[in-house]
Amino acid sequence: MYQIFKDQLEKSKLIITGIKRNQRMGRDAGVDEALLQKLEDDCKRLEAMSAELDRIQEEYRKKSDKAHGVLDDLKQHTKEVKRNVKSKYDQTWWIKFGIPDKR
Repeated sequence: MYQIFKDQLEKSKLIITGIKRNQRMGRDAGVDEALLQKLEDDCKRLEAMSAELDRIQEEYRKKSDKAHGVLDDLKQHTKEVKRNVKSKYDQTWWIKFGIPDKR
């Protein structure tokens, strides 16, 4: 969970607890049950969305790692093909194979 989410949830839950402990004074301050319920619902929604973000980030990390593995394989195979062509043919032929390298 992002720290900013965690901090705000802690603050909001402390307020909810304090208002519930002191309901009469909270009502006198203009905090009715509907507003308190909205605050609780927002906390629940943020917790759910944060959990979903964490899940998506983990999935992204796994796919990113997998893509980097494929990239490494591609680089290695490209080097191998270039090395084979370069060892077999003169530099003047390399461009015909799509190898723009120069010595």
